[in-house]
Amino acid sequence: MAEFVEKRCQDMIPELEQMEKLKLFDKKEIRSIAKKLKEYEYKIQRHTKTKEDYLRYIQYEMDLLKLIKQRRDKYGITQKRSVIDYGITNKMNNLYKEAISKFQDDIRFWVAYMKFCKHVVGSEHFHSNINHMLGRMLQVHRDKPKCWHIAAYWELEENKNKYSARQYLLRGLQIHPNSQLLYTDAFKLELDNRFATTSTNAENSENQEGHIDPVPTTDDSEIPVPLKTAFFIYQQAFDRIKDVKFIIALLNITNEYDNTKPLQLKIICDMIREYAHEPLMWDTLARRELQGLAQPVSNTPTESENADQKSLRARITSCNEVYQTAIKKIKTAEIWSLYIECLLEINRDLRLLPNLKRKLLKTALMQAHRVKKLKEEHYLCWIDILNADKESNKNNEGMRKKLDEVLQGATDVLPNSVGIWHARLNHLLQCDLEKEAYAMFPEVTDKFGEKALPLWKLRFLHAQLKNWDEVEESYQAALKYPLIAKDVKASWLEWLVLTKGIRAARKAYDDLYLQPLTSLEFHKKMISLELIQPEIMSKYVRRPYEMAIMHFGTHDTSIWLDYIKYEMQYGEPKKASDIHERAVKTLDSSLTYSFIRDYGLIMAKPDSIK
Repeated sequence: MAEFVEKRCQDMIPELEQMEKLKLFDKKEIRSIAKKLKEYEYKIQRHTKTKEDYLRYIQYEMDLLKLIKQRRDKYGITQKRSVIDYGITNKMNNLYKEAISKFQDDIRFWVAYMKFCKHVVGSEHFHSNINHMLGRMLQVHRDKPKCWHIAAYWELEENKNKYSARQYLLRGLQIHPNSQLLYTDAFKLELDNRFATTSTNAENSENQEGHIDPVPTTDDSEIPVPLKTAFFIYQQAFDRIKDVKFIIALLNITNEYDNTKPLQLKIICDMIREYAHEPLMWDTLARRELQGLAQPVSNTPTESENADQKSLRARITSCNEVYQTAIKKIKTAEIWSLYIECLLEINRDLRLLPNLKRKLLKTALMQAHRVKKLKEEHYLCWIDILNADKESNKNNEGMRKKLDEVLQGATDVLPNSVGIWHARLNHLLQCDLEKEAYAMFPEVTDKFGEKALPLWKLRFLHAQLKNWDEVEESYQAALKYPLIAKDVKASWLEWLVLTKGIRAARKAYDDLYLQPLTSLEFHKKMISLELIQPEIMSKYVRRPYEMAIMHFGTHDTSIWLDYIKYEMQYGEPKKASDIHERAVKTLDSSLTYSFIRDYGLIMAKPDSIK
């Protein structure tokens, strides 16, 4: 192996000498390049070579070639391109071929080699290599539809050869008759080529190698000749692949082409016949009505408005009618979700026909609510709409009652939704029905556990804004639930300091730190409250530090470091070493190193402590 590597390294010397002679690189850089190339050569020649070895070697050569180009441009050096640049390019070409030969199962090398050949400057020779490489790739990877797609794409986009692209796709479909990717490619190709296709070509193509005999399941007499080949491809796909999403994707492709209405209508008729039970099919039909696209049946708009509004009103109404038909045939949450999502999209722009749009949305939401098929996110949207209506009609008692009924029904349908309960409690509190709202907290807290925290925060905020006398009552109620108390203890201490002073907070802290499920934030909050007092008293500051260390000192370095900083800045600096020693003994071994490092930084710059 060593002799072979040395031989290859010797072959590189002329290129390196030319680089140095042209002053593209200095001697030190040349030695570094030679050393690096030798390392890569040894890696790809060893017995246990890997894909990554080749990829890194190729990438290094690419970077080297890029650097050479930059220096040529910078210094205006144009000589010896054929020796240096072509030599490196040729080496990369050989590396790709070696890698492909050794790792034929990895498509990355095949694709990367094609990209390399495509982008090499003056690459007629390399470009021609791809045609041969495609054949080899398909021999090895004929079981992968993606490879047939790559081959067809190359012929179509790079060689501009639609005939060869078609042959690759048809041969691929013979091997993979259920490939959505290849059917999509073939369908697009025939639509792109529809005006170049004649009935004579279609007849001749039946005798071509790799042709798939179409067996249409519907009469194609209404399909114009230019669309017949695309129609045959579609028919094959429709018969082979029973997936409504795929058929919809083909239909959407036809929307991008002019003069494809007959084909669109055929696809729609097939979908209605085959997929009447699929919500996505109805969603597609409804959205086509909204967009004014071809449909088997068209509605005529009324003449009472200007042309633009007539068109928009007719399209929205037709869209809604399709959904209304769908919800009668399919009684699932999915169709309701698609229906309401479409109406929400329509309602994003209320510059035209706002009343019609709002009315249809509210009607659909109420219908879905009655049959208990409304999703949480749609309930929340509806609640926002009802809240807006209530705000604009503050004296309308009917609005408030309707919102109350919807919220109550929503919590019955989705009892495990924190968001819905939050909306319901917020509504009750805004309506000054605190007693009714507060009575629900035991139920929701038992139901949600710690997830009920946002509901309690809503209660605290409402009490602070409306009635300060209820704030303490609300906190005391929350502290009865350990999972909630864990997260509200800190804010409770802060509220006590603001309203009753530090002594009340200290007394509460003494009671609370003995309870289970405390948080580090709780102890840190007490420390911060002590540190903002006009007179800082060390015995009161050290107590929460010690309690925090007792509960969290094994797996959190920050509390130890903060304690040390406190003693250095406010307390007794000599205690810092004692705290350090305790920390090293207490902390988990995985944290000891980082703690010692941070402690060293503090000791090195004690004046920087803040």
